[in-house]
Amino acid sequence: MAKDIPDGGTMLFVYFATERSKEEKKYKEDSARIQSFVQEKKVVTMKATREHFMEEVEKADVIYIRGGDTQRLKSTLDTYPDFIRAIQGKVVSGSSTGAYVLSQYYFANSLGKVMEGYGCLPVGVICHYMSKIHPMPSDVNPVHEMEKYNTHNKCILLKDFEWIIQEP
Repeated sequence: MAKDIPDGGTMLFVYFATERSKEEKKYKEDSARIQSFVQEKKVVTMKATREHFMEEVEKADVIYIRGGDTQRLKSTLDTYPDFIRAIQGKVVSGSSTGAYVLSQYYFANSLGKVMEGYGCLPVGVICHYMSKIHPMPSDVNPVHEMEKYNTHNKCILLKDFEWIIQEP
């Protein structure tokens, strides 16, 4: 993400999947991390607000959607019907839950089933694959479950702390 922020550019951090009491701490940590990567570039960071979210998305060059509770994130983003249109042409990154909502399908570990994302990326995503931190239900094979829904698209398996770059 850092390499795609232009000098003088803006990065928007979205924490709608996080408990509100933890947003500020994560914002400070993530802002410091990004600043360490951009080196001499001047970058403006913003924490997304629910009140001015669409204006913030429009201003941002890069958007980072942090993980957390998928249903919390999805129900919040559902209140912004122009969100998908607004992110077109922008660099958007999602970790865990953020990746889930951007994908066509995702395997919800906590529910043990495949769910539908917004389809910005024509892929299926399984985050925390083979994780000891976020274990999958033992009675469900997430890859087999994904194959039932995601028949024509690539399925991305991401272990903890793995990432990929995927173009639409």
